[in-house]
Amino acid sequence: MQRAPSRMHSRHSFIQPQESGLSGDFEDPRKRGILRNTSCHSYRQQLQSSEQTNMVQGLMIVTGMATVLVVLWFHSMESSPAGELGQAAGLSGTLEALWLGVSGLLSLGSHCAGGHDELQADGSLHAYHCNQRLDTMRMFRQIGKQVLNQEQALARLERSVKSERPLKSVALLGPPGVGKTLTAMALRQHFPWPENVHTYSWSTYVPDGAHKFNMMRNYVEQLSDCGQNLLIIDNLSPCDHSFVPIYNRLLHEREGDPTVAANQTVLVVYIFNLDMQYYWQQFELLQQLPMDTTIINYRPFERADLLACLDNELRLEQRTLDENTLSYIIEEALLDVEEMGCKRIRQLLIQNGLSDLK
Repeated sequence: MQRAPSRMHSRHSFIQPQESGLSGDFEDPRKRGILRNTSCHSYRQQLQSSEQTNMVQGLMIVTGMATVLVVLWFHSMESSPAGELGQAAGLSGTLEALWLGVSGLLSLGSHCAGGHDELQADGSLHAYHCNQRLDTMRMFRQIGKQVLNQEQALARLERSVKSERPLKSVALLGPPGVGKTLTAMALRQHFPWPENVHTYSWSTYVPDGAHKFNMMRNYVEQLSDCGQNLLIIDNLSPCDHSFVPIYNRLLHEREGDPTVAANQTVLVVYIFNLDMQYYWQQFELLQQLPMDTTIINYRPFERADLLACLDNELRLEQRTLDENTLSYIIEEALLDVEEMGCKRIRQLLIQNGLSDLK
């Protein structure tokens, strides 16, 4: 099936079908550049505001408790010896009145009156949890610490995640070991609604494709209208590209269902592994993905990328190795960098002295 020329140019003007080199304004997706890091200024302002609010609330609680202690002390000093029973009753009434007054000041009094405000508070917390905005700046700042040397891919993914569309469909594609699955797992780790995350490995053995699709349909039935939903479908091969428009259509159709909440939002991440031997053919095949799916290319790794992966592993483990061992590990990893990316680095570290790595 041939793709319309206008469509190809509009979405990926950098595609170059010739394997002998690049010409003109074409950009080789295997040699993507590096984008500048985003700022975390607004996130720091949010933290500062939350910290000030917590300090005010703590001061109110301390002031209320101090007031209770002072009033009790004055009561004990001024109470007359009118009999133990009457004194106890009076003290009990005074304590109850004081507690209700202080509890009202601290918005806690209704707990004694039946728990209505407690339910209301729980509802408010639930509403905040469901309606909070996705802090993509904070999320991708953390993801960028885990996924190395794919700044341009992460920046494009961040723009897609920030979109206000009800269905946000993205396809991560590239050779193994360059950070696609690691990105999805980091996205899952920092997703504020973990109960709404569903992952599926497409390579898992099941009888046929129809059975796989039925399993994926179950995820649609489990979508929540509290917060956003994250669906991750990993280990797709380029020949599985026809599944994407079918599943996207299924997700779109839920919007016509009157039982589906208007604010139900879904981010679906498709992860495709490309074989470097047939990179261009597979890359062009994946241009047939639907227009509602953002294609995000993860560039293949080279020697400099392997060095970055090695430095990161040693930094995390707070270890050092001699130059000869480091050089040996890099040369060994370079032998199959196109098929493995950085995946062999950890294995080689274990084989060469860091036997207690977990």
